[in-house]
Amino acid sequence: MPGPDDDHTGARIKEQRKLARLTQRQLAERLPYSYSLLNQVECGAKPANLDFVAAVAQALRIDVTALTGQPYVTELQQDRLTELVRPIREALDLYDLGADDTIPDRPAGQLIAAAEELCAQVRATRLRNAARLLPAVIAELTTAAWRNRSTELWQALASTYRTAHDIAVKLGYYDLGSVALDRMCWAAHRASDPCLAAIRQYMRALAYFREGEYAIGQRLV
Repeated sequence: MPGPDDDHTGARIKEQRKLARLTQRQLAERLPYSYSLLNQVECGAKPANLDFVAAVAQALRIDVTALTGQPYVTELQQDRLTELVRPIREALDLYDLGADDTIPDRPAGQLIAAAEELCAQVRATRLRNAARLLPAVIAELTTAAWRNRSTELWQALASTYRTAHDIAVKLGYYDLGSVALDRMCWAAHRASDPCLAAIRQYMRALAYFREGEYAIGQRLV
């Protein structure tokens, strides 16, 4: 049984270092930090600050969250992540196809409420349910926005794309998260909503911060 301290950031650094087939000294040579500090962080004697974690992630060519932990992934692996994510990926690809005649009309207020409920579920960490419901809501909102071309529906669609981004990132699908942000920008432009566009830009910056690319992230902010 693992001990209570076996899941600290240093332990994850050690695990990823071994996966990269590097000794501590070999990894330390790639860092702007000492071998001694790396050794102490890995054994849990010293905490790993943000700059140290970012430097290690860059040296190992992995995402920062692989070192800081992704609690949602472990929980949902049993639910077969690919089956949850594939419909989201397909729904994100509907954006420029216009209205789908097979999807019936639904009151705009209900669709907007559905988008808000998905966002609330993600904030409450009910990812499994949100991931299952998301593709249908995206499809309905995409069709409704093309049919009615109202600001409110484009805004709701942009918000739902943001929810798709949040789910994708929490599940470790960072490339899909980037696609969702592009869709968010696309919908925000049609809603003529500069606030949504700014949120998208900020979330782009967070993606770079996760990867330890602080200079680019700061420029985006």
